[in-house]
Amino acid sequence: MSGSTIADETAIRNLMSSYESALNASNTEAAMPLYAEDGVFMAPNNQSAVGKASVRQAHDAVFKAITLKVKFTIAELVVMSSQWALVRTNSTGARKINATGATSREANQELFIFKKGDDGQWRIARYSFSTTNPL
Repeated sequence: MSGSTIADETAIRNLMSSYESALNASNTEAAMPLYAEDGVFMAPNNQSAVGKASVRQAHDAVFKAITLKVKFTIAELVVMSSQWALVRTNSTGARKINATGATSREANQELFIFKKGDDGQWRIARYSFSTTNPL
């Protein structure tokens, strides 16, 4: 493996850790620098949030509705080129409905696509997830 690939993989793993922390802290301000300007957030049962302003609104809405305590486990990390990478994850944990205080198990499968910016920093270009909780 080339040195840049190892460095890229490390940077992406660190970004995933930062995103997990932002989600668990319900912190939109911490999440936003991790997204590309044209980033897309694709949550189930919602239209895609396209671009940073829409991604910000989507995160604010999620954090207003629920509080997450999740852990991402990376199942696959592929650096596809010098500018593009993908990460497939599974997450588990809990969520609290803020309006009622009710808690439930949280489990998802996720697909992240990362793009390296002109500044050399990896950012989330696309993020989509679906539940793996049994019905």
